[in-house]
Amino acid sequence: MNSISPATNKVLLCLGFLILEIKLIKSKIQYLMDFFKNINLINFFCKKKINIFNNQDINNFLNKNIKNCKIANYSRFKKEILVELLLSHHSEPMIINILIAKDLMKIYNAEIVGLVNKNDFLTIKIAQSFGINKFIYQNKSSFYKRFKYFCKAIKKIRFNNLHQIKHLKVNKYDEVGKAAYEHYLRFHDNKIDRTNNLLLFNCLAKAMRANDDANAIDFEKYEIFVIGETQFIPNKLYFNKSLLVNTPVYTWNGSAATNYFGRLYKNFKHRNSGKRKISKKQAKLLIKIMKNKNNLKIIKKKKGLEEIGKETVWSNKKISHEINFSSKIEFCTYFNFKPDKKNILILPHAMADNVFNNEWNIFNTSYEWFLMTCKSIKKLDKVNWLIKPHPYEYKFNTIKASDVFNHVIKEQRINIKFLKEGMHIKNIYKYVDGVLTCNGSAGFEYSSLGIPTITTADADYSNFGFTIAPKNKKEYFSILKDISNIKRINSRNILKAQIYWISTLSLINNSHNFCPKIKQHGFFKKKLFFKLLSNKKLQPRKDNFTKDIKFQLENNNRHSINYKFIKKNKRYNFCLNDGS
Repeated sequence: MNSISPATNKVLLCLGFLILEIKLIKSKIQYLMDFFKNINLINFFCKKKINIFNNQDINNFLNKNIKNCKIANYSRFKKEILVELLLSHHSEPMIINILIAKDLMKIYNAEIVGLVNKNDFLTIKIAQSFGINKFIYQNKSSFYKRFKYFCKAIKKIRFNNLHQIKHLKVNKYDEVGKAAYEHYLRFHDNKIDRTNNLLLFNCLAKAMRANDDANAIDFEKYEIFVIGETQFIPNKLYFNKSLLVNTPVYTWNGSAATNYFGRLYKNFKHRNSGKRKISKKQAKLLIKIMKNKNNLKIIKKKKGLEEIGKETVWSNKKISHEINFSSKIEFCTYFNFKPDKKNILILPHAMADNVFNNEWNIFNTSYEWFLMTCKSIKKLDKVNWLIKPHPYEYKFNTIKASDVFNHVIKEQRINIKFLKEGMHIKNIYKYVDGVLTCNGSAGFEYSSLGIPTITTADADYSNFGFTIAPKNKKEYFSILKDISNIKRINSRNILKAQIYWISTLSLINNSHNFCPKIKQHGFFKKKLFFKLLSNKKLQPRKDNFTKDIKFQLENNNRHSINYKFIKKNKRYNFCLNDGS
């Protein structure tokens, strides 16, 4: 498209936009079909408050929840907190947002206001069953409004400078371009050798529209904003807008199956800090408490070592082929590696996830890191390189590690191998001498076992300082050239890595005991979820995570800390005041 005039480009893009709009009609028809399928139309049009859904388990849950939840007298509240309820396709995160908001309601003595999609009937009914009746509705925009923003988008960026989108500032606000770029990478097919201009401009238009919607909300009047997902459109824009006007944000991570932890954000400059990033204060405290423990034994007990390379918490795919080697020689023979060379494991990320969730990165994205790393290792034959794709990347219809590998390393190389998707090497850590990752969990997993790990971006464990973390590209590529001389890390750094790992397994996590404990990361098992939820005893009681939140907010702590851990270590001061 760059060989034709800008005017022709704009016309072609506008025609492409009209095609996207025609496709949008299909999704609207699907919405109507789902509505008629899921809603009891007689009860709906008769405006009955109960048994609105055809799924009786949903009705049973809502009816029980209404009886069990004490409806607050909101007329006595002079303050408000805002809770995000925009993820219409997955009810568990929305329920957790509400449960956290209910906990915060007691702390702030404030009324809850829900931020919800106007046509998301199920989420609205769930919120109402918890006693929430005040909403800010996000409407689906009109064709005219969508087209207006699309035209604005194609005026903002030159066609031959599409990489500028991630740096785009609108009204001195620097996250609109990032939101568009990460949304594009997550939800649209990204070819290595070209960018789909139409879809990227459409994402920019959506981001600009969402930014204006965020500006229309008076975030300053709320005591705190509760939000689950902080990436993508529109959540990233709401998250940043709240911090921009100094309204604190409470977010969380986890699931009922894996337990939850909470993160408090108060400073706009921390907006790209990962949710799990432990502060220097908390890192120092945890090291002091855990330095004399048998930390590796605790990790083994929590089955941490078994998870290395599997990441079953993220992946719903079963391992198709597991290999168990008896020795390093056998490992090298299998891959046709020279056994006298060191084995370096490269672990690329799911490149459509957590694109900008770091405070610094010597590469623009994890995609760029992997691309440049592949180009570099082609020239380095003093070690054996094994590339293992992320077990979660199959979920996204976007660029994958294998695409980059096949594009860059075209011819067969005896010292570079790519592990097929679904293949798992049992106890792989026994056969590798070093690991490369941008900022993934490998950084603490392999370091915990003494294996040196090179990271190139800010990570959740950066304040523990146990990885080799070059500060620029020159330093990184210099380390790669000399990687044949890499040495095991010292016992002090092994200890710090193990302590961070334990913190993610239990020290900052806790249960809320409300949602059923079923594994459904990224794939909402709606029927099973509501069937189990409708059969649960929804007794109003104090949950463990509720205690964690209360202690966290009272002491302005960045993270929730497992309350049992606090009680067990009373002689230490957990009032960290690191939330600002």
